Amino acid sequence: MSPARASTGPRPLYSAAAAVQRALDRVGHGIYQLGTGDILSSGEDKRDCFGFAVCECFGITRHRPGYNRGWNDSHGGPTVVDDLNCNSMIEDAKHGQELAEVAFTPAPGLLIMYPTIHLPGIPHPWIGHVKIIVGVDRVTSWDHDHPDWSLIDTVECMPHTPAIVRGTGAGMAAHDKLWPLPQHRTVMVRIIP
Repeated sequence: MSPARASTGPRPLYSAAAAVQRALDRVGHGIYQLGTGDILSSGEDKRDCFGFAVCECFGITRHRPGYNRGWNDSHGGPTVVDDLNCNSMIEDAKHGQELAEVAFTPAPGLLIMYPTIHLPGIPHPWIGHVKIIVGVDRVTSWDHDHPDWSLIDTVECMPHTPAIVRGTGAGMAAHDKLWPLPQHRTVMVRIIP
């Protein structure tokens, strides 16, 4: 990982503990719509998983000029810049660490996410997803290289009525079985205060 760089935007309004409480308070509400949701979303507003779990719960504006810029590695450079989504946050956690860093042990207030996957010749991508961890009581040991996401309690926003639901990380485990390449797998990240 690269050393952290100077911030290009404001810090999150809420701590990890406050983000967990905000997530739990919103269970049973919301309408899912891809590409929506931000720092001021509330009640029955439309939002997607990222607009909910990151922007709304942590109090972070989705548009962030200068975000996820200035790096290249053996796989290329950023896929998304100046805006927050699963791809830009995973890339930031692995490179710039302006707003997020990779986490190795599950804890409430961390995020589990996988990126949007674009495949050659396929017109529609497999859209990324994120959940906020709200409990780890069932985790007795953890292998970061072979995580059992189903042991983690989460809250997420998804195409469901209501959109914000409590569950587990089991969907991330299913995703990782379907998409085994390292660049497609679920990543656990911590929002840097």
